[in-house]
This record gives sequence, C-alpha cells and structure tokens, in this order.
Amino acid sequence: MPIINHSRQPVSEQEAYTSVRSLVGREQGATSLTVREVVIRPGGAGRLHTHPTDIAIMMLEGSIQMIVGDEIRTVRSGYTLLAPPGVPHKLVNNTWVPARMLVMYPTVHLETQYLE
Repeated sequence: MPIINHSRQPVSEQEAYTSVRSLVGREQGATSLTVREVVIRPGGAGRLHTHPTDIAIMMLEGSIQMIVGDEIRTVRSGYTLLAPPGVPHKLVNNTWVPARMLVMYPTVHLETQYLE
C-alpha cells in the first residue's frame, strides 16, 4: 500500500489561473480512483463541460462559483459539490483569494466533453 507525500507530488499549470497536483491516480499506482488538488486563482474560470462519471469537488479553502446544469451557487470551504454523469458544470473564481479543492472521480482516465 503506497503512502503518498502530497508535498512531493508535482504541480502543473493546466490553464491560465489553474494549477493541479495529482494526489492519487495512475502515477501513484491507482487503477480506478483519481484525487487531485486543484487551485483556481482569482479571475480563473474553467470551461463548461461534462464527464461520463460522477465528480465530487470538495472545497478546502476559499470559495468558488459552481455552475451545475441550470443551477449557479457560490460554495465555500466545508462543502462538497457532486456533479452527476453527463451534467454540464463549470467553476469560476470571481473572488480575490485562491480557491483550493479536492476533485475526486472513480477512474484513472477521465473523459471530458467541452461544451464551450
């Protein structure tokens, strides 16, 4: 059973304003689970997209505007968002502090369909 030191996992810049650190995934030996630490800096926004599997997004620090289907909510630390399979979702940080979250899904190869 691997013990994963979070501080030794590399951080990659995915898009402008967004960094990702893989905590559990194929690189660490997982076969059916991914956990990533995602930080969206102020002004950052993802693109509207869907996945064929559940996605759980646990807010750790800051807050984020989450668009899921037709619903728009601001979510703060201490809450978890569940984006069901096939439901469009998007994250927007319109605050002045970084939003840090854990993103979890039951696969090591996530298919993403972008809608914008």
